[in-house]
Amino acid sequence: MEKSILMKDDTEGDGKAEIVMDYVMSYSLRHAEDEYKKENKQILSKYCRCMLGKLLDIEIDESTCVTSVKVWKEWHHMDLCAEVKLTRRGQEEYYALLIENKYYSPLHYKRDAKGTWRNQVDVYKEIFESYYNSLPDKGKWNLRYALVSCFESTDDKIHMYDEAVKFGFTVFGFYDLIDDNFKNKETEIYEDTESDIFNEFWLRKW
Repeated sequence: MEKSILMKDDTEGDGKAEIVMDYVMSYSLRHAEDEYKKENKQILSKYCRCMLGKLLDIEIDESTCVTSVKVWKEWHHMDLCAEVKLTRRGQEEYYALLIENKYYSPLHYKRDAKGTWRNQVDVYKEIFESYYNSLPDKGKWNLRYALVSCFESTDDKIHMYDEAVKFGFTVFGFYDLIDDNFKNKETEIYEDTESDIFNEFWLRKW
């Protein structure tokens, strides 16, 4: 695997890399929309649709119509919140997705609205659920929670995020979001997409 020019230079430490992670994750999610299947970005579209399906814990195949993916960064200090509208098997489905990105940092505690110290993902989940439960059409939204780590799932350090599971979050190691079907069986190298941004972040060695 080639080295990433985007994510690695001579900087000591991580710098502001988690901000880059937020932007690239948002970029990737939005490229799951159907319109990108028609813009000579078919490979990128397949990667991103697969990634979105894993985060939502549903199957997104070629017959699935992903009509809209809207993403907000830093809403109430949450890394990413997304609203997804899609059609599967002739039925419209609506998902709201809360994502906590972790470059390599651990979970931390923060004060909630009452001033009580709680795990950050627990606080974010409460705010997220309160918002969607207050909507007139609250019944249509399927809520999902994900923590995406830059550690690989085989790295013991990923267990620092085990507490997030207690609050309903699914923890993803870095390559858990990239389907092995995109990997060349002989070289074990992932096929590049039409996007240098995607390739540099997801498919290169940091």
